[in-house]
Amino acid sequence: MPPTVSTLCVIQARMGSTRLPGKVLADLGGRPMLQFMLERLRRLPVSELVVATSTEPGDDAVAALGATLGVRVVRGPEHDVLARFEQALEAHPAEHVVRLTGDCPLADPEVIVATLELHHERHADYTSNVIPRTFPKGLDVEVARAEALRVAAAEAEDPAEREHVMPFLYRHPERFRLATLRGPELLGHERWTVDTAHDLEIVRQAVDELDALDVAAYKIASFELVDLPFLRYVGSKRRPLVLSTGMATMGEIEDAIEAARAGGAEDFVDDRTIGIVRVDVSAAVGEVAVVVAPGQGGPARGGELVELLQRELAGDLQVRALTANVPAHDESTRRVLEAAGFASDASGSRLRWDNVA
Repeated sequence: MPPTVSTLCVIQARMGSTRLPGKVLADLGGRPMLQFMLERLRRLPVSELVVATSTEPGDDAVAALGATLGVRVVRGPEHDVLARFEQALEAHPAEHVVRLTGDCPLADPEVIVATLELHHERHADYTSNVIPRTFPKGLDVEVARAEALRVAAAEAEDPAEREHVMPFLYRHPERFRLATLRGPELLGHERWTVDTAHDLEIVRQAVDELDALDVAAYKIASFELVDLPFLRYVGSKRRPLVLSTGMATMGEIEDAIEAARAGGAEDFVDDRTIGIVRVDVSAAVGEVAVVVAPGQGGPARGGELVELLQRELAGDLQVRALTANVPAHDESTRRVLEAAGFASDASGSRLRWDNVA
């Protein structure tokens, strides 16, 4: 994405949802869902994050949360959300606007950045990953050139176009240049949200099915890294975990590891070591944190884990793995990483492996 381009990221959120009133402030991972989402989005390469809520008294709590978190807040008509976006642009001028919704707490920064990059590459007026939908519901991203959004605000009359912000643009392809980010798989039928108890139950059922298959390890997608209840549940299965962290902060990685431990992924200093390996991929966008069990299940299962690490880390120019300073733990983890193609070097109280493959 061009470093000089200014981008405003607007998250629309209100308490008056018809499906689940108050859900934007429902507890998620020990904090309000909107806070959970904003914390994930703070590392986005945008000029400003703004919460757009309504002027209704019921949304005072949404505005108060934004102020508490130091996030800009604009307030406007409850159902004319397009007007709220126009207000956000007036208060915080930018060349491009990202639209997200407060009921998608697992919005993935990597998907957002990829959408922005395509938007600039195609010189588009409107870019999304939902027309057609190939990403799961809950990872929705829409980007518009500010001038195009202003045209929509001035001309859109259909109430649906006012409420859903962007339809005026994609309904007029003869006037606006459109682009679509397509996912590597067709996952548009999936719902990756955690705003109801039913959603969490579905995720748990998926884990149970994997457990029944006796898989060598669980691979956790980056968007699930901050789903701490889910990680605690997966940790209870006491299998090796590979946590893709994407653009997560080290604090979020630490929280994820602690959640896995709290669920039952304990550290054992013996042949059944369940170790914590933090892998810093310096040549990539993010990092990979790995919770490994090198000796679990015997040599055959250990070999499967080595293959899994090789697949996950293939192509990285340099990978650094850090473990706790526990000799037996370090030695067990060293064997797995060296078998996966890493050279080790003791450095201070930590161990380091550089990818030599």
